[in-house]
Amino acid sequence: EFGWSRVQVSLAFTIVAYMIVLVCPLQGLLADRFGPRRVVLTSIPLFAASLAALYFTPRNLLIYYVLWALVPIAAIGLWPLGYLQVVSRWFDRKLGLALGVANAGIGLGSTFVPMIVGPIIAQYSWRHALLVLAALIVFVSWPIVYLFLREPTAAETAAQHRDAKKAFGLPFHEAKRESTFVVLNVAFFLLGLTATSLVSQQVPLLQEAGWTRPQAVQLQTLFGFGLLFARVAVGFLIDHIFAPRVMMTVSIGGAIACVLYATYPNAAYVSALLIGFLLGAEFDVLAFLIKRYYGNVAYGKIYGVIFGVFYLGSGLGIAGIAWFRQTFGNYNNGLFVAAGVLVASAVLMVLLPAYRFRTGAEPAVQAAAGPRR
Repeated sequence: EFGWSRVQVSLAFTIVAYMIVLVCPLQGLLADRFGPRRVVLTSIPLFAASLAALYFTPRNLLIYYVLWALVPIAAIGLWPLGYLQVVSRWFDRKLGLALGVANAGIGLGSTFVPMIVGPIIAQYSWRHALLVLAALIVFVSWPIVYLFLREPTAAETAAQHRDAKKAFGLPFHEAKRESTFVVLNVAFFLLGLTATSLVSQQVPLLQEAGWTRPQAVQLQTLFGFGLLFARVAVGFLIDHIFAPRVMMTVSIGGAIACVLYATYPNAAYVSALLIGFLLGAEFDVLAFLIKRYYGNVAYGKIYGVIFGVFYLGSGLGIAGIAWFRQTFGNYNNGLFVAAGVLVASAVLMVLLPAYRFRTGAEPAVQAAAGPRR
């Protein structure tokens, strides 16, 4: 509509990623101070208003960027921490599966939102699609959260963990000195460089490979189903298998997907499923590992920092893959670089030690039976 280049349009999502970097630590502080429920309920109508404001986007790049920069600020309570912190307080023995089921909503959204907005864009415009999304957020999401998102009371927590204190683990100033904290930050920075940028460019990448736009959008729906399945499957697996090994496996799968996109785009259905597993595993594993390595004393602050670092990488990755496309005339070089980055993140997962806290908040490293993975 405005005649802007792909790099100019993609820069808006880089700005969003950097704003997330700024707001995520603040989200962690707010969630630890006021509780996730209050922060989420306050953010939902603000987020809807920020999406509705995009309806008025003029033919002015600066205003376009400013409007997008406001979205993550308005949505400060809605990044995964807000929900996953609540889940981590309710569940322990089946924590991984519980996180996976909670995160499955992202897969549902990735599946059904294209089905909703596609016909609206075709019949009306992208502006009307944004208004519909804003209305759904207010009239569907807010009532559900109000009715069902609840934090356990002290008595309920004690009933769940009779041998554990309500709050256990390391304070933030101690956690940040741990070697695992450094490894997780670097690994999730590398994951951020790749996963989000691949998803953001999936449709144009396939169109350049000869796919029609309806075919590419249909594949996005398959990606959503893959993401939905991955959230639950990975959540189940990390309850029974050492979580860094699971993350290492899906990272290598993501690297294979990058190579397939570059060399054999007709295998895009396989590639989309592999990328869906990669994106589906990231936040399940992160939320799980934070409780297992650091407990829940400073859960919000730790998650906010690492999630922010992830989006620091995401902002660079989104701009980077668009730059590779503009410089070399195709996505292949960028995809090969992304594959190498994902292999590096998989290698880092090997460096993570046994859990400090196992089920029931028992310090795993002190247990007589040894570490339980």
